[in-house]
Amino acid sequence: MFTQEELSSYLGVLQVTPEFIEIDCGCTNPRYGDTSGKLRVYPDGKLEIDCTCRTGCDTVNVSPVEFAKHAGKINAHANWKSQIWVFSNEGHKIAVWRSCLLKYHKHNFQRRLRQVTHRDEFVRCCCCGKDRRFSLRTKQDCKIYHDALIELQRW
Repeated sequence: MFTQEELSSYLGVLQVTPEFIEIDCGCTNPRYGDTSGKLRVYPDGKLEIDCTCRTGCDTVNVSPVEFAKHAGKINAHANWKSQIWVFSNEGHKIAVWRSCLLKYHKHNFQRRLRQVTHRDEFVRCCCCGKDRRFSLRTKQDCKIYHDALIELQRW
């Protein structure tokens, strides 16, 4: 998954298996201090963190956003990549987005509140003459809608 020289630039690599790589990580809160954890990176891009902030902490197998919220970060959903860190060989904290650990991470796209999107559209049915609603959620739905508009223009 990662080369040996990529992993050798980080301290705290705990486990390297074909299923995942486990490395020490943390999140710093100015008020409460550092919250430590173990970051697991899977080949399919999935990230999980086990919190080790105290003995008996039940925060295990959580997403990075949930870990940052557990550490006391308020806006964790927006910039967790810069809030969670790993140690470099020199002992400095490096944000996860600056490391190679997100190479396989698939970005979970979440639409912002005021972002313009494809809305539901209406097309008049050529058989019955009624306006039919097209819910444009996927690429195929958008293609069907635009093909129907072209057919409508040909009539």
